[in-house]
Order: sequence, then structure tokens, then C-alpha cells
Amino acid sequence: MALERVLSVSQLLEKAAERTPTKEAIYDLARRLTYGELQKEVHQLASALVSLGIREGDRVGVSLPNWHETVELFFAIAKVGAILVPFNPKYRAHEVQYILANSGAKVVFVSEEFEKAGFEGATSLVETVVTVRYEKQGYPSFSELMAKEYRTAFPSVIPDPAHDIFCILYTSGTTGSPKGVMITHRSVVQSGMAIGESLKCHEDDVFIIVSPLFHVFGMSCNLMSAVYYQSKMVLLDKYHPEKALQLIEQEKATVHHAVPTMLTMELQHPDFAAYDLSSLRTGITGASLCPPETIKAVRERMGMNLCVSFGTTETGSVTLTPYDAQGPHVLETVGKAIDGVEIRIVNEQREAVSSGVIGEIACRGFGLMKGYYQLPEQTVQAIDKDGWYYTGDLGTMDEEGYIRFAGRKKEMIIRGGFNIYPQEIEDVLRRHPKVREAAILGLPDPVMGEIVCAAVQLKAEAASTLEEIIEFLRPQFASYKLPSKVVFVDEIPTTASGKIQKTKLKDVLMESV
Repeated sequence: MALERVLSVSQLLEKAAERTPTKEAIYDLARRLTYGELQKEVHQLASALVSLGIREGDRVGVSLPNWHETVELFFAIAKVGAILVPFNPKYRAHEVQYILANSGAKVVFVSEEFEKAGFEGATSLVETVVTVRYEKQGYPSFSELMAKEYRTAFPSVIPDPAHDIFCILYTSGTTGSPKGVMITHRSVVQSGMAIGESLKCHEDDVFIIVSPLFHVFGMSCNLMSAVYYQSKMVLLDKYHPEKALQLIEQEKATVHHAVPTMLTMELQHPDFAAYDLSSLRTGITGASLCPPETIKAVRERMGMNLCVSFGTTETGSVTLTPYDAQGPHVLETVGKAIDGVEIRIVNEQREAVSSGVIGEIACRGFGLMKGYYQLPEQTVQAIDKDGWYYTGDLGTMDEEGYIRFAGRKKEMIIRGGFNIYPQEIEDVLRRHPKVREAAILGLPDPVMGEIVCAAVQLKAEAASTLEEIIEFLRPQFASYKLPSKVVFVDEIPTTASGKIQKTKLKDVLMESV
């Protein structure tokens, strides 16, 4: 049974624990916790936070994998009215120091991976560093905090879900310094509810959570959705396709949200056929565009009703292909606006364009951020006076409201005055039998302004040439869209959420020119 729609994050868990206290909530390969046990530990952790000097509005950093401690921290921080600042445990010193300094975090919880980021450099930026699942001389550990008795009751904080900030999520920083996106309680809770409702989720579902919780996809679509429906969560702290397949079979997972790369790796695993995946019911894919062949293969070979979504850190979930949709709507679109969200496609003047015309995707709704932390000018550039957020993504909308994604606005290539959208070329290139991944970028050219360059990662043992790639694309595109250059690379860099880091890739390609 679902809960009320407008809840804070801490209220979400409280209600779930009241309704199903003995039901298993989490298995993270280390521990199993019921909803009642989870709520009890969150209460203890909230007391520990207060003992560390955390008060309403303070920022608390969390740099951990998908562990039960991570989930407990998310809810405990919300319980005392503080603001969560989650970030990737694999970040290095300059990234960590920027986030801690910019957010003004008072306390940060870290795993041993944090040592590689320059532990000492971070200690000068926060009042307290707490180690999790390891000990360090002179620093409090998570287990120590959980073992203490706290006599001082923490204040009862009741946030306004629509206006109060639950977390500050830092963008991946592919175009300059990361921006802190201020996200409300309502944004993550209602996103989880809307996704779950669309996918017909219920109490008996088992979510396998392979996407990182420090990303909005893992946080909203996975964690909050599962808690909203009092479902069980299986947390995988380090993604490996074989481990994911094992856990699906072992825990009888029913809901599997994953980025396209993960799904592809699972489908291509040599022992794929040996696993019993019959429990799988549904799931969504997002963060980057999923090839139609992958969607079709997941639906047929994994037996799950895979739906496609689109969203951003700044907006939360925006679209989803309907649960019962079939054919081109599932294979070629990212769905329609979810309940509570409006979408329009606009031109350079931010005027709505006709059905089928490519323009920038703009949206507004419950998930919209409060703004960029300490960046009022950039907030105003992104959100207009009527509450429309301009995503920087290109797409079309048909008469039924289905959105077809056409790529990033900033990635559009202008060659000799012609507009070229990398996404359409990438979609075709990924169908080449030898290609594992591909990215299309514009490189500067003194005559044409830009030329089209293809970065191609081949499958294991495969070999190819520029000529072979061009001949594969030639029947599909006008000559001006064909790559002038093809660079074969060992790896295409991606963010933790699976998006290709084109800025980083472009730097590599420029060196090869």
C-alpha cells in the first residue's frame, strides 16, 4: 500500500516502519535489516549527529558506496533537519575539496576509498571526519557513534516538503566547476512515488539497486520509490554484471533500474543464460539514451517490462514510457511527462515549436530544484519567471506527447552552416556489429568551422577501419553528416551515472588531431 503523497524524507521512513516494521527493508551483502530495525538505527544515528554539533540547516557530507550505513545517514540527516551532501567515493582531492568547501559541510562520513583523495586535505575543511567500515587513529568511526548512549533528545524538526532542502547534489562538472543543485524533500519523495506508481510497484517488490545512491537516479527512482512502497532493497556497492545477475536470482529481484551500459554488460555476460531471472517484472533505464536493440533484448531475454525515462539532477524524473506502451513508443522515445510535470519544446527565443520540430526540452513541475547553491545568476539563466527549467537537451514532441531525445544542445555540431545532431549518428553507429560504444563530437576546423569526429570503442578482439565505419553509415546519412575522422579508443570515459564525458573525450581527441 502506498503512502501519502506529500511527505518529507524522514516521514517517508517513519510511515513505512509503522506499517511494516517486521518486513525486510535492506540487504547489502553485509546485513539484513527490517523496516523497524532501520528506523531504530536511523533514530540512534540522528542522536549521534546532534552530539557532533549538527543542527537544522547544517550540511553533512556522505561519500559512501551503496551500503546500509548510507541509507541510514540519508534518513538520519533529514530527521534532524540538516542537509545531505552526497558525492562519489572515487572523487579525487580537488573534487572533494571543492564540494566540501563550496557546501560548507560541517561533518563528512567516508569509506577507506577516501584515503586516495587526500584525507588530510579534507580535514581542514570540516569539523569532523567520521570513518565508515574502517578505523583511523584520532577519528570517530560510525560503529563507535552507533554504540554510544545519547541522553539528549534531538529537536523535532518538521520540514516543509515543498520548500525545504533535503540535499545538495553536485553535477558531474563536465562543463566547468560542479554546481550544487538544491533538491527539496518533495522532489525525491514524489519522484519515487510517481515512478513506482507508473511501474505498478507494491510491497512485495524487491528492488536490486545497482545505481549509486549519491546520484539522483539511485536516490529518487530506487531508494525513495522502494521505501514509499515498503519494498525490499538489495544494495550492490560495486557494480559487476555477474554479481548483479547472481543477486537477481538469489534475492528474486522484481525491479531492476539500470543505466544502458549495465544492461548491455548483463546481456553480454558469457554465463547470462545460466541465471534464473524469471522473478524480474519491470525496471527503468535512463541517464543516457538506451539503444532500441538493448531495450528489445532486455524485454525478450530478461523477461522484464523495461521502460525508458528522462530526467536531470535539476528536475528529478521528467518522462517515462508508459508501463503498457509497445513498439516505437518504447524503442524510440523516452516516454511522456510523468504525473505532475509539464514539458514543452522551444526554439532559441524560448518559444514553443510545432510537433516534430527539434528544439530544447523545457519542463516544470514538483521536482524542480530550488536553485544552484550560491549561484543566483546561473539559477535565473536556467529557470524563467514562470518556473520553466531549460534543460540544454534537444528533442521533439509528437502529438501524443511522446518525447524523442536528440542530444545535448551544446554538443550540436555546425559544419559549414549545417546543424548536425550527434545522437542520431551515435544511434546508428552503435548498431555496427563490431562497435561496443561510440560518441560523435565536433572538432574545430579552419574551413568548415567544425568537422564530425567519431570516437569508437570496439568489442573485444574486433578490428575495423575508418573506411568500414564510413561505409556502414553512408546509406543512412547525407554526406555532410558523415565523420571526417574516426578515432579508435580503448575506453570512452563516463560519469558514475553512465553519461559519456564528452568534454574529457574531446580533450583526448584533440591530442590526436
